[in-house]
Amino acid sequence: MKVVRLIDRLLTAVVTAVLICSFSIMLGLAFLQVFLRDTFHTGIPWGDIAARQLVIWVGFFGAYLATRSNRHFRIDVLTRFLGPRLRLWFNALSDIFAAFVCFFLVIASRTFVTVGLDPGATLFLGIPQTAAAAIVPAGFGLITAQFLLRTIDALGAAIRGVPPGQVV
Repeated sequence: MKVVRLIDRLLTAVVTAVLICSFSIMLGLAFLQVFLRDTFHTGIPWGDIAARQLVIWVGFFGAYLATRSNRHFRIDVLTRFLGPRLRLWFNALSDIFAAFVCFFLVIASRTFVTVGLDPGATLFLGIPQTAAAAIVPAGFGLITAQFLLRTIDALGAAIRGVPPGQVV
């Protein structure tokens, strides 16, 4: 379990750093666009496109962090009627199911990026459209990894009979 937690912490640190950078650049770009338009009646030609792309990136990184902290969308009506030990097993099953769904979303989004987009198209500053859209399969991949880490932790907790993260 220590290895799982170490991987989780490292992955989370990297995602958090990239999220902070992406969010800062997105806000800075948006502020600069508004300032330039209001003050000088001009703007950065690619600024709006870059900010829109960064919104998608920030959304996926935020979704990863929400999944990590168990603040993602979840339908848990059934768990209210289960005992504590059975709830641990149900959470493990729920997390592995979510990992499978996200894995299939990785495959579908990868197909979209490789087949559905023009590989020669660029967004701005020579950045290929496929490179910017790569966040979709990568984001679902990160979320899949997080659900797998949560599954391992939940299975260990269910076997031990204690809540995840608690050491016996």
